[in-house]
Amino acid sequence: MAKKLIALIMALVLVFAMTACSTPSNPAPSTEPTQQGDTEPSDAPTQAPEDNDNGEVVTLKYYEIGNQDTNVREAVQDAINEYIEPLIGANVVFQIIGWGDWDSKALTALQAGEEIDIFFTADWKSYVRSVSMNCFTPLNDDNGEYGNLLELYGKDILATLNPAFVTGTQMNGVNYAVPTNKELCVPVGYVYNADAAAEVGMDPSTIKTLEDFEPYMAKYKELHPDQYPYLSDGGWGDEPWVANQVNGLTGNLIAQKFDPDENGVFDETFYSVWETEENKKHVETMYRWNQAGYVHPDSSLTTFDVGSSAEFAAGKFLACTQPLKGENIKANELKIASGNLALNLGEIYGQGKVCITTHAGGSMLAIPVTSQDPVKAMKYINLMHSDSNLLDLMLFGVPETMWKFADDGRVEMIDTSWYGAHGGAWTMGNTAIQHVTTDEDPEKNQKLQDYSKDALMHPSLGFRYICPVELESQWASVINVQDAMNRAMLTGAVDPSTELPKYISDLKAAGLDEIKADIEKQYNEWKANK
Repeated sequence: MAKKLIALIMALVLVFAMTACSTPSNPAPSTEPTQQGDTEPSDAPTQAPEDNDNGEVVTLKYYEIGNQDTNVREAVQDAINEYIEPLIGANVVFQIIGWGDWDSKALTALQAGEEIDIFFTADWKSYVRSVSMNCFTPLNDDNGEYGNLLELYGKDILATLNPAFVTGTQMNGVNYAVPTNKELCVPVGYVYNADAAAEVGMDPSTIKTLEDFEPYMAKYKELHPDQYPYLSDGGWGDEPWVANQVNGLTGNLIAQKFDPDENGVFDETFYSVWETEENKKHVETMYRWNQAGYVHPDSSLTTFDVGSSAEFAAGKFLACTQPLKGENIKANELKIASGNLALNLGEIYGQGKVCITTHAGGSMLAIPVTSQDPVKAMKYINLMHSDSNLLDLMLFGVPETMWKFADDGRVEMIDTSWYGAHGGAWTMGNTAIQHVTTDEDPEKNQKLQDYSKDALMHPSLGFRYICPVELESQWASVINVQDAMNRAMLTGAVDPSTELPKYISDLKAAGLDEIKADIEKQYNEWKANK
């Protein structure tokens, strides 16, 4: 009875939330997508009436995801505003919201109708939900109040983005957010401690699956009985499934296969992943490792983060699961973030190079419908894709006070207060024209761009599921079951011999099969109209 009551309450909350940003409950009607290389003439105005500048300086409120606010923010804002005011007649004020507080503070403000001009969003951070609630302004609508914002004021965005980013972040042909020009392909794999690997005699080239680590985990535990060789937050380094394919089901409960078969053919079947042999085998391994003391006891807690853990920073581990970017870039980023530059880290890839929706929409900026000046908001975002001076200010802070250029053209940090506060380079505009610090490979940004050039496009790239109102109750119930068990299963905290069948049964009782059927229906409709 209690479970049913909770599910009912959750459903009512979700239905109420659907009306929060605006009256309609569906995304705006489809328009023709705006892409690089379009040559068809447009009936859109060459200049929207709102662009007739009357000399007024507009203040743009920018909700940015990050680590924490900082007392140097105003100084950075002043430097940015001095630079951008003559260019676009605007100032910016940042609202830096921590990762853990984003849903309760930023999303709550958005859904409550707070006046916001620029808002971070992502497929893994309620993009679909926000679009479904009509919280975001359509950006490529020729008939919109401000004209086609992307064509009129985002020319540098369209000129620099890979077209797969533009179409891969659309919903029904509509762009509701501008993706960051970053790595488009992000396979999962492992970051390993090279010094620990040498200590236990592990040759990284022989590691193809999670199970291949097992004898080396045992050796590490024997040498360091008080340490945990495998740092895990529930990630899966050789996961066979498309990550977060159904937005909101963070447990990846329903998904297609990630890699093509040996003939290069993708399997477009949607699987109930917890009913597969792949998941059963994986959680059996994780439970065995947990019982052997290979897995940190806090791994099942949502508060445990691998990259920011004391164990990682101290190098007291053998391996952990991470999304990767090629060229050992992720490992180096983690080393820098840890503060321990003596860490010797390497990477092992568990998936092929395939572009999926979650990666295309992994970092985006939207213009909320509550923005008082969408034109200048788009102009600011456009500058983030074309002006490296602005990006230097946004990334590193006040020149000569917080950073300076080294002789080789890289950035030498003086004061990291701002650099450590915001969300990072991958959340800001165009990584291809950003400078890097003296701790990073000078070719890092070009390598990020090059890594995706030969990647395969998954058939589902651009597909986003929207849960209909009639399934909101089942959706809420499934999320409730998922949140109670998924991470515990994936970190080996519970015995799969008893808990896996119960988990599957609870998911089905909550309505997983009905949701899966609707996902298949929407996917087939999306393919037919693609």
